[in-house]
Amino acid sequence: MKIGICTTDFKTHSVESLFEKIKGYGFDQVQFDFETIGEEEMPERIGMPLIESILEASGKRRLEIVAVNATFNMIAPDRKEREKGIERFEILAAACRKLNCGVMSLCTGTRNTESMWKPHPDNSSEEAWQDMMETMRKVVRIAERHQITLGVETEASNVISTPELARRLLDEIQSPYLKIIMDCANLFHENMAWPDNVRKTIKNAFDCLGNDIILVHGKDILASPQINFAATGKGIVDFDYFLQLLGQYQFKGGMLLHGIKQEADIPGCVAFILEKIARNSL
Repeated sequence: MKIGICTTDFKTHSVESLFEKIKGYGFDQVQFDFETIGEEEMPERIGMPLIESILEASGKRRLEIVAVNATFNMIAPDRKEREKGIERFEILAAACRKLNCGVMSLCTGTRNTESMWKPHPDNSSEEAWQDMMETMRKVVRIAERHQITLGVETEASNVISTPELARRLLDEIQSPYLKIIMDCANLFHENMAWPDNVRKTIKNAFDCLGNDIILVHGKDILASPQINFAATGKGIVDFDYFLQLLGQYQFKGGMLLHGIKQEADIPGCVAFILEKIARNSL
């Protein structure tokens, strides 16, 4: 199993220095975010010179771009904001194909107007669900045109907050271009992140979604009544069990580290996950 990292775990860099740094830590893959090279996450325009510079920098270091972030608030209360996200998504999808990448990541959204990553009581409403489905159908049609697979993950702060809701989404959309990003740290809600809950929580997610996984994230979470994400290996996620289930479901992709807030922690995280991968013969 190859290992990679989400570029959002780094501060803003030039294209060259970003990929040089990533390769220096021993990674083979990246989930790329345009914001980490000083652009908007969803740029209004992506010219060929920028695409070519990314291809050159990644190709020179044999770094595979396995996904591109395309996260916008799919249930923003302001319809114009949702429409803008869809327009930018189309631009990003075209760029994704030019980067020889076949996966884009999504954020299913929140009614919270302060942040896409903060919850809101109305996220569980039928109106929010229908807004999300309307937006999702539009981006899935774009993905189908560009032959790109979309990845969603459960987020306690978003409308798709549980594996069961993710299953409902997949079943209602019924598209081979919509799949799952399995991030075990994201499976925990408040007052859930305790060691005794870990295996049953992960197993439930795989029971619901194991056959539809397109990417996996190696993020961790601390034991806490709140949601406190942690660097890989610093929390309670059972990575041995995670990797065993990935093997059972015949997942063939890499492990993308995510949620590492201090760059100084990256070497330890890499060593941790490589040891786990070797132990589980993946």
